[in-house]
Amino acid sequence: MLLESKGYIVNVSSTAALGSHAWTAAYSASKGGISAFSKTLAVEYGVKGLNVNCVCPASINTPMTKNPNLPKDIDTRLLKKIMPVDGVNRSPDDIASTIAFLASEDALHINGIDLRVDGGLLT
Repeated sequence: MLLESKGYIVNVSSTAALGSHAWTAAYSASKGGISAFSKTLAVEYGVKGLNVNCVCPASINTPMTKNPNLPKDIDTRLLKKIMPVDGVNRSPDDIASTIAFLASEDALHINGIDLRVDGGLLT
């Protein structure tokens, strides 16, 4: 049915798929898998009219960002900037509006991208 309607798939990954963050190997690998999966589907089904994209947020107000599970006695040299340029953690609603855009006809010619919604974090 999705192929008949020439619809849109928007997967949610993370900036962890695109950059390095200490102590996040499993998380980063899983998010990288989502990104690669999205690109593969975009290629395979793009010729059939299906758009598949991936949103990569950072610094979103979630339980994970409020209480990061870091190892004890961390090497602080591995800490790096984890906040966006404006210093504001955004809400899940901010990501929802990006997803709504990518799932709309306004994004008709956007296919196979990782769209960072990170306030400039990885810039």
